[in-house]
Amino acid sequence: MLRELVTVDDIEIGIKADNWEEAIRKSSERLLEKGAIETTYVDSMIKVLNENGPYIVLGNHIALAHTRPEFGANELGLSFSTLNPPVPFGAKHFDPIKLIITFSATDSDSHLMLISELATILSDTGIMEKLFDAPTKEIFYEQLLEGLN
Repeated sequence: MLRELVTVDDIEIGIKADNWEEAIRKSSERLLEKGAIETTYVDSMIKVLNENGPYIVLGNHIALAHTRPEFGANELGLSFSTLNPPVPFGAKHFDPIKLIITFSATDSDSHLMLISELATILSDTGIMEKLFDAPTKEIFYEQLLEGLN
């Protein structure tokens, strides 16, 4: 499913951000451009993070930016943004964040296979190091697909 959903154009390398809020706004731009999400979706991600803390931080240096579908998710969407320099999100043991995966889903079920594929990639520390260090979006994309094999 990831292979069909994500293209090289869904990847940004080396985003510069002064803080986690700016990082989320910048990492959301691709999904906004595609129409997968509305600006209300981005605002909701930031609001919920302010209210609940860094719940989107999944592990070492990785954040999965998302919120509830009713806040402006128009379609299933996924984008990847590496941060340079990495940005702290307030997750003590997992900061700073090097990779933000921005995710949108329109319901509670249609994305489960996609999340399963992502989990396989995220649990492979070798692949993750290659993704963190990818110098171009083309190389990032190749490494991402290698993680599915």
